[in-house]
Amino acid sequence: MKKWSLLALVSALLLGCGSNDAEDAIVDTVGLDIDSLSSEEKQKYAQISTDINTLILYIGGKCFDAESERNLNMALTGFTCNIADHKDAASRTQFSSISLISGMLDITRSSETEFKIQTKENVKFHAASISDGTLNYRLVDDNAINFTENETGNNTASFRGFFRDDKTADVTYWTAESLGTTPFIYNDDNNSQFSWLSGGTGKITGKDDKSCNWITTADGEVELPLKEEY
Repeated sequence: MKKWSLLALVSALLLGCGSNDAEDAIVDTVGLDIDSLSSEEKQKYAQISTDINTLILYIGGKCFDAESERNLNMALTGFTCNIADHKDAASRTQFSSISLISGMLDITRSSETEFKIQTKENVKFHAASISDGTLNYRLVDDNAINFTENETGNNTASFRGFFRDDKTADVTYWTAESLGTTPFIYNDDNNSQFSWLSGGTGKITGKDDKSCNWITTADGEVELPLKEEY
């Protein structure tokens, strides 16, 4: 479907219901064709969908540290974070190549150890392994990254977000989310200079509610199950 047709559809859906419902309706109607993807292509989409969340978590942590230094005597409950100030963070992913462009994060701290990350402006980035266009990642309303610091050091993260691929021909949409009661573990290794999400299960959903599940290894590499479920 061409871009002008999609704009009309998106406008109608956004006016007709809550924005996350609208996003899901767009994905179901004109989303990524999961059935047409090879196993290798599914793995690449899953890796990019995982790693952009990893980078947002890393950047959010850097912004929190900077805000804390500027406000030593004030407990932080919320702050914004400009992706453009942290483009070099993209080098921290070891299984995908991502180039960050822009975006604005809105981070809420609900307790001493719990944070919610959403997008004030879409996170825009390039990922040549899946697209020649600009990718947009949107986290609004019920969609968010939730991060919890734990005393054991196993900091955890769960997420659900909406992707738009503004590629040359047709625009493509999909959602990605973590699954189950066991969230991903967020890892950040200053020695290796890598960050990653491990030990979790995720799902990409595309057109006609077709989906692809994946897991991440201990070092953050995406693996598809031996038998894929739809």
